Amino acid sequence: MNISSVIVHAKPADIVSVRSGLEQIPGVEIHAANDDGKFIVTIETETDGETASTFDRINTMDGVMSAAMVFHQFESNPDDPVAAQAGFAAGGN
Repeated sequence: MNISSVIVHAKPADIVSVRSGLEQIPGVEIHAANDDGKFIVTIETETDGETASTFDRINTMDGVMSAAMVFHQFESNPDDPVAAQAGFAAGGN
């Protein structure tokens, strides 16, 4: 499981359409947004390729001025709490 966080900056006039577009992308969840057009989203995918494709899709959406990936982590077994804690303690990916 790949988990990434992305800050998306939309043109103020396109906030509604960008929000709608983000909500339609599988694995993307909006966690916060403001009236200036900034969104904090996560991307959850199975592979690095899916993460890259999803990020590219967001970055090239109409109305998006920029998208910046600020965090990425790979969990080989996300359902195993011991593995997740060990990855975090070791610095993760």
